[in-house]
Amino acid sequence: MNLAPDLNQVQSITLQNTHLKVSILTLGATIQSVYLNGYEHSLFLGSPKLSDYLQGAKYFGAVVGRVANRTNKGHAVIGGKTYQLPPTIPEAHHLHGGPNGTGSKNWSIIKQTNDMVQLQTTLADGEMGYPGNMEVNVFYRLIDSALEMEITATTDQLTICNFAGHSYINLDGQGSILDHQLSIQADHYLPVDDGLIPTGEVTQTAGSAFDFHELRTIGRDDYPGLDTNFCLSLISHRPLQTVATLKAPITGLTLHYQTTEPGLQVYDGRHIQLEPESNINQGALEAYAGLALEAQHWPDAINQPHFPPILLAPEETYQQITRYEFI
Repeated sequence: MNLAPDLNQVQSITLQNTHLKVSILTLGATIQSVYLNGYEHSLFLGSPKLSDYLQGAKYFGAVVGRVANRTNKGHAVIGGKTYQLPPTIPEAHHLHGGPNGTGSKNWSIIKQTNDMVQLQTTLADGEMGYPGNMEVNVFYRLIDSALEMEITATTDQLTICNFAGHSYINLDGQGSILDHQLSIQADHYLPVDDGLIPTGEVTQTAGSAFDFHELRTIGRDDYPGLDTNFCLSLISHRPLQTVATLKAPITGLTLHYQTTEPGLQVYDGRHIQLEPESNINQGALEAYAGLALEAQHWPDAINQPHFPPILLAPEETYQQITRYEFI
Protein backbone atom coordinates (compact mmCIF):
# COMPACT_ATOMS: atom_id res chain seq x y z
CA MET A 1 0.00 0.00 0.00
CA ASN A 2 1.45 3.35 -1.07
CA LEU A 3 0.92 5.91 1.68
CA ALA A 4 3.19 8.56 0.15
CA PRO A 5 1.37 11.85 -0.46
CA ASP A 6 0.70 13.09 -3.99
CA LEU A 7 3.29 15.84 -4.43
CA ASN A 8 1.11 17.42 -7.13
CA GLN A 9 -1.38 18.28 -4.38
CA VAL A 10 1.18 20.07 -2.19
CA GLN A 11 0.63 23.81 -1.82
CA SER A 12 3.09 26.53 -0.87
CA ILE A 13 2.06 29.45 1.33
CA THR A 14 3.97 32.72 1.74
CA LEU A 15 3.66 34.73 4.94
CA GLN A 16 5.16 38.21 4.98
CA ASN A 17 5.41 41.34 7.11
CA THR A 18 7.95 44.16 7.25
CA HIS A 19 10.53 41.92 9.00
CA LEU A 20 10.06 38.35 7.74
CA LYS A 21 9.13 36.36 4.65
CA VAL A 22 8.34 32.72 5.37
CA SER A 23 7.42 29.87 3.03
CA ILE A 24 5.22 27.08 4.41
CA LEU A 25 4.45 23.80 2.63
CA THR A 26 1.25 21.86 3.24
CA LEU A 27 3.44 18.72 3.06
CA GLY A 28 4.24 18.04 6.70
CA ALA A 29 3.07 21.58 7.67
CA THR A 30 6.70 22.34 6.84
CA ILE A 31 8.59 25.60 7.28
CA GLN A 32 10.52 25.61 4.00
CA SER A 33 12.37 28.92 4.39
CA VAL A 34 12.64 31.96 6.65
CA TYR A 35 14.07 35.22 5.31
CA LEU A 36 14.82 38.17 7.58
CA ASN A 37 14.70 41.62 5.99
CA GLY A 38 18.21 42.72 4.98
CA TYR A 39 19.62 39.20 4.53
CA GLU A 40 19.67 37.17 1.31
CA HIS A 41 19.85 33.67 2.82
CA SER A 42 17.19 31.55 4.54
CA LEU A 43 17.79 31.15 8.27
CA PHE A 44 16.23 27.67 8.14
CA LEU A 45 17.46 24.80 6.00
CA GLY A 46 15.13 23.80 3.21
CA SER A 47 14.99 22.36 -0.29
CA PRO A 48 13.37 23.73 -3.44
CA LYS A 49 12.52 20.12 -4.43
CA LEU A 50 9.38 18.61 -2.88
CA SER A 51 10.63 15.06 -3.40
CA ASP A 52 13.52 15.76 -1.01
CA TYR A 53 11.02 16.07 1.84
CA LEU A 54 10.20 12.38 1.50
CA GLN A 55 13.88 11.39 1.30
CA GLY A 56 17.09 13.18 2.34
CA ALA A 57 15.29 16.24 3.75
CA LYS A 58 12.68 14.20 5.63
CA TYR A 59 11.64 16.12 8.76
CA PHE A 60 13.30 19.38 7.56
CA GLY A 61 10.92 21.98 9.01
CA ALA A 62 8.07 19.51 9.50
CA VAL A 63 5.62 19.14 12.37
CA VAL A 64 6.25 15.58 13.58
CA GLY A 65 3.92 13.36 15.63
CA ARG A 66 1.46 12.17 16.89
CA VAL A 67 4.36 11.40 19.21
CA ALA A 68 7.67 13.09 18.40
CA ASN A 69 11.02 11.57 19.28
CA ARG A 70 11.63 7.94 20.22
CA THR A 71 9.35 5.40 21.86
CA ASN A 72 11.35 2.38 23.01
CA LYS A 73 10.71 -0.47 20.53
CA GLY A 74 7.31 1.09 19.81
CA HIS A 75 5.92 -0.21 23.10
CA ALA A 76 3.15 1.82 24.75
CA VAL A 77 0.62 0.99 27.47
CA ILE A 78 -2.35 3.38 27.31
CA GLY A 79 -5.29 3.02 29.67
CA GLY A 80 -4.11 -0.44 30.68
CA LYS A 81 -3.98 -1.71 27.09
CA THR A 82 -0.73 -2.49 25.26
CA TYR A 83 -0.16 -0.96 21.83
CA GLN A 84 2.61 -1.75 19.36
CA LEU A 85 3.73 1.24 17.31
CA PRO A 86 5.69 0.51 14.10
CA PRO A 87 9.46 1.10 14.00
CA THR A 88 10.79 3.90 11.84
CA ILE A 89 13.31 2.02 9.70
CA PRO A 90 16.31 1.86 10.00
CA GLU A 91 15.61 2.51 13.69
CA ALA A 92 14.50 -0.32 15.95
CA HIS A 93 12.32 2.22 17.70
CA HIS A 94 9.22 4.23 16.85
CA LEU A 95 10.39 7.73 15.84
CA HIS A 96 8.43 10.93 15.12
CA GLY A 97 5.03 9.24 14.82
CA GLY A 98 6.19 6.36 12.67
CA PRO A 99 6.93 5.92 8.95
CA ASN A 100 3.82 7.91 8.01
CA GLY A 101 3.42 10.40 10.82
CA THR A 102 2.20 13.98 10.47
CA GLY A 103 5.51 15.02 8.89
CA SER A 104 4.63 12.94 5.82
CA LYS A 105 1.02 14.09 5.45
CA ASN A 106 -0.32 16.74 3.11
CA TRP A 107 -2.22 19.09 5.43
CA SER A 108 -5.26 21.20 4.48
CA ILE A 109 -5.31 25.00 4.51
CA ILE A 110 -8.15 26.15 6.78
CA LYS A 111 -7.47 29.89 6.94
CA GLN A 112 -4.86 32.20 5.49
CA THR A 113 -3.95 35.89 5.68
CA ASN A 114 -0.78 37.80 4.78
CA ASP A 115 0.89 36.95 8.10
CA MET A 116 -0.98 33.85 9.35
CA VAL A 117 -1.99 30.40 8.16
CA GLN A 118 -3.95 27.60 9.83
CA LEU A 119 -3.24 24.05 8.63
CA GLN A 120 -5.14 20.94 9.68
CA THR A 121 -4.85 17.17 9.39
CA THR A 122 -6.73 14.21 10.86
CA LEU A 123 -5.29 10.97 12.21
CA ALA A 124 -7.51 7.90 12.22
CA ASP A 125 -8.05 5.54 15.14
CA GLY A 126 -5.41 2.82 14.73
CA GLU A 127 -3.26 4.84 12.32
CA MET A 128 0.43 4.12 13.04
CA GLY A 129 -0.82 1.92 15.89
CA TYR A 130 -2.26 4.73 18.02
CA PRO A 131 -5.74 4.70 19.58
CA GLY A 132 -8.19 7.52 18.93
CA ASN A 133 -9.24 9.73 16.06
CA MET A 134 -7.27 12.95 16.33
CA GLU A 135 -7.66 16.38 14.78
CA VAL A 136 -4.46 18.43 14.65
CA ASN A 137 -4.13 22.12 13.83
CA VAL A 138 -1.00 24.17 13.27
CA PHE A 139 -1.08 27.97 13.24
CA TYR A 140 1.90 29.90 11.91
CA ARG A 141 1.93 33.62 12.71
CA LEU A 142 4.36 36.45 12.05
CA ILE A 143 4.65 38.81 15.03
CA ASP A 144 7.13 41.59 14.23
CA SER A 145 10.50 39.80 13.81
CA ALA A 146 9.21 36.52 15.28
CA LEU A 147 7.68 33.41 13.73
CA GLU A 148 5.20 31.74 16.09
CA MET A 149 4.01 28.14 15.79
CA GLU A 150 0.96 26.98 17.74
CA ILE A 151 -0.06 23.31 17.64
CA THR A 152 -3.37 22.05 19.03
CA ALA A 153 -4.88 18.56 19.04
CA THR A 154 -8.02 16.81 20.25
CA THR A 155 -8.93 13.12 20.45
CA ASP A 156 -12.03 10.95 20.91
CA GLN A 157 -10.18 8.28 22.91
CA LEU A 158 -7.45 8.23 25.52
CA THR A 159 -4.20 8.40 23.55
CA ILE A 160 -0.68 9.81 23.67
CA CYS A 161 0.29 13.11 22.08
CA ASN A 162 3.61 14.95 21.76
CA PHE A 163 4.21 17.12 18.70
CA ALA A 164 7.38 18.98 17.71
CA GLY A 165 8.52 21.39 15.04
CA HIS A 166 11.64 19.93 13.43
CA SER A 167 13.33 22.88 11.72
CA TYR A 168 17.08 23.00 11.15
CA ILE A 169 18.57 26.43 11.80
CA ASN A 170 21.75 28.03 10.47
CA LEU A 171 21.65 31.77 11.04
CA ASP A 172 24.58 32.35 8.66
CA GLY A 173 23.03 30.22 5.90
CA GLN A 174 26.38 28.47 5.38
CA GLY A 175 29.12 26.59 7.19
CA SER A 176 28.80 24.49 10.32
CA ILE A 177 26.54 25.19 13.28
CA LEU A 178 29.38 23.96 15.51
CA ASP A 179 30.71 27.53 15.15
CA HIS A 180 27.43 29.04 16.42
CA GLN A 181 27.06 29.96 20.08
CA LEU A 182 24.24 28.39 22.08
CA SER A 183 22.73 28.78 25.53
CA ILE A 184 20.00 26.58 27.04
CA GLN A 185 18.23 27.28 30.31
CA ALA A 186 18.14 23.69 31.54
CA ASP A 187 19.42 22.33 34.85
CA HIS A 188 19.08 18.70 33.74
CA TYR A 189 19.37 16.50 30.66
CA LEU A 190 18.52 12.89 29.82
CA PRO A 191 21.36 10.38 29.34
CA VAL A 192 20.58 7.79 26.65
CA ASP A 193 21.63 4.28 25.70
CA ASP A 194 23.20 3.22 22.39
CA GLY A 195 19.76 3.37 20.73
CA LEU A 196 19.22 6.96 21.97
CA ILE A 197 16.52 5.81 24.40
CA PRO A 198 16.60 7.59 27.80
CA THR A 199 18.04 5.42 30.56
CA GLY A 200 15.55 6.92 33.03
CA GLU A 201 18.17 9.03 34.78
CA VAL A 202 17.66 12.79 34.99
CA THR A 203 21.18 14.22 35.26
CA GLN A 204 22.39 17.69 36.21
CA THR A 205 23.89 19.73 33.39
CA ALA A 206 26.18 21.60 35.80
CA GLY A 207 29.73 20.33 35.55
CA SER A 208 28.97 18.30 32.42
CA ALA A 209 29.63 18.82 28.71
CA PHE A 210 25.88 19.53 28.44
CA ASP A 211 26.02 22.69 30.54
CA PHE A 212 24.83 25.49 28.23
CA HIS A 213 23.66 27.92 30.90
CA GLU A 214 26.06 30.52 29.50
CA LEU A 215 26.36 31.30 25.79
CA ARG A 216 29.15 29.04 24.45
CA THR A 217 30.45 27.77 21.13
CA ILE A 218 28.67 24.51 20.34
CA GLY A 219 31.72 22.62 19.15
CA ARG A 220 34.46 22.64 21.79
CA ASP A 221 37.23 20.27 22.88
CA ASP A 222 34.74 18.49 25.16
CA TYR A 223 31.96 18.43 22.51
CA PRO A 224 29.93 15.25 23.21
CA GLY A 225 27.67 15.39 20.15
CA LEU A 226 24.10 16.56 20.53
CA ASP A 227 21.02 14.42 20.08
CA THR A 228 19.92 15.25 23.58
CA ASN A 229 16.80 16.15 25.52
CA PHE A 230 17.32 19.11 27.82
CA CYS A 231 14.83 19.10 30.70
CA LEU A 232 13.26 22.54 30.97
CA SER A 233 10.53 21.65 33.45
CA LEU A 234 8.68 18.85 35.22
CA ILE A 235 5.42 20.65 34.43
CA SER A 236 3.72 19.64 31.19
CA HIS A 237 2.61 23.13 30.18
CA ARG A 238 4.26 26.41 31.18
CA PRO A 239 3.89 30.06 30.16
CA LEU A 240 5.76 30.96 26.99
CA GLN A 241 9.36 31.80 27.88
CA THR A 242 12.82 31.99 26.33
CA VAL A 243 14.62 28.66 26.84
CA ALA A 244 17.50 28.91 24.36
CA THR A 245 19.55 31.50 22.49
CA LEU A 246 21.54 30.87 19.31
CA LYS A 247 24.06 33.35 17.88
CA ALA A 248 25.78 33.24 14.49
CA PRO A 249 29.54 33.86 14.11
CA ILE A 250 29.45 35.63 10.71
CA THR A 251 26.24 37.68 10.57
CA GLY A 252 25.95 38.14 14.33
CA LEU A 253 22.25 37.30 14.05
CA THR A 254 20.62 36.03 17.24
CA LEU A 255 17.66 33.70 17.71
CA HIS A 256 15.71 33.75 20.96
CA TYR A 257 13.84 30.44 21.11
CA GLN A 258 10.71 30.46 23.25
CA THR A 259 8.33 27.63 24.13
CA THR A 260 5.69 26.37 26.53
CA GLU A 261 7.06 22.80 26.40
CA PRO A 262 8.93 20.95 29.22
CA GLY A 263 11.68 19.58 26.98
CA LEU A 264 14.02 20.69 24.22
CA GLN A 265 15.59 18.05 22.00
CA VAL A 266 18.75 19.48 20.43
CA TYR A 267 20.18 17.65 17.42
CA ASP A 268 23.38 18.77 15.71
CA GLY A 269 22.48 17.53 12.23
CA ARG A 270 25.45 15.17 12.04
CA HIS A 271 23.73 12.97 9.43
CA ILE A 272 22.72 15.77 7.02
CA GLN A 273 23.92 15.15 3.47
CA LEU A 274 22.26 16.88 0.50
CA GLU A 275 23.53 18.05 -2.88
CA PRO A 276 23.59 21.77 -3.82
CA GLU A 277 20.39 21.47 -5.88
CA SER A 278 18.61 20.40 -2.68
CA ASN A 279 19.61 23.55 -0.78
CA ILE A 280 17.53 26.74 -0.84
CA ASN A 281 20.79 28.50 0.04
CA GLN A 282 24.15 28.02 -1.71
CA GLY A 283 26.26 24.85 -1.73
CA ALA A 284 25.91 21.28 -0.54
CA LEU A 285 24.46 20.54 2.89
CA GLU A 286 26.86 18.42 4.90
CA ALA A 287 27.13 17.15 8.47
CA TYR A 288 26.39 19.87 11.05
CA ALA A 289 24.85 22.18 8.42
CA GLY A 290 21.92 22.97 10.72
CA LEU A 291 20.86 22.72 14.35
CA ALA A 292 17.46 21.24 15.17
CA LEU A 293 15.77 22.78 18.20
CA GLU A 294 12.71 20.60 18.90
CA ALA A 295 10.43 21.77 21.72
CA GLN A 296 8.43 18.80 22.99
CA HIS A 297 7.75 16.52 25.93
CA TRP A 298 10.58 14.21 26.96
CA PRO A 299 11.29 11.17 24.74
CA ASP A 300 9.85 7.74 25.65
CA ALA A 301 7.63 9.42 28.24
CA ILE A 302 4.93 6.72 28.00
CA ASN A 303 7.47 4.20 29.32
CA GLN A 304 9.00 6.52 31.96
CA PRO A 305 6.37 7.26 34.65
CA HIS A 306 8.51 9.96 36.30
CA PHE A 307 8.67 12.01 33.06
CA PRO A 308 6.04 14.71 32.33
CA PRO A 309 3.02 12.72 31.00
CA ILE A 310 1.92 12.71 27.36
CA LEU A 311 -1.55 11.20 27.80
CA LEU A 312 -4.39 13.10 26.11
CA ALA A 313 -8.02 12.44 27.04
CA PRO A 314 -11.16 13.32 25.01
CA GLU A 315 -12.09 16.19 27.34
CA GLU A 316 -8.66 17.82 26.95
CA THR A 317 -6.96 19.90 24.27
CA TYR A 318 -3.24 19.58 23.60
CA GLN A 319 -1.54 22.93 22.97
CA GLN A 320 2.04 23.95 22.27
CA ILE A 321 3.33 27.42 21.45
CA THR A 322 6.88 27.87 20.20
CA ARG A 323 8.29 31.16 18.93
CA TYR A 324 11.42 32.00 16.93
CA GLU A 325 12.44 35.61 17.57
CA PHE A 326 15.23 36.99 15.38
CA ILE A 327 17.44 39.93 16.34
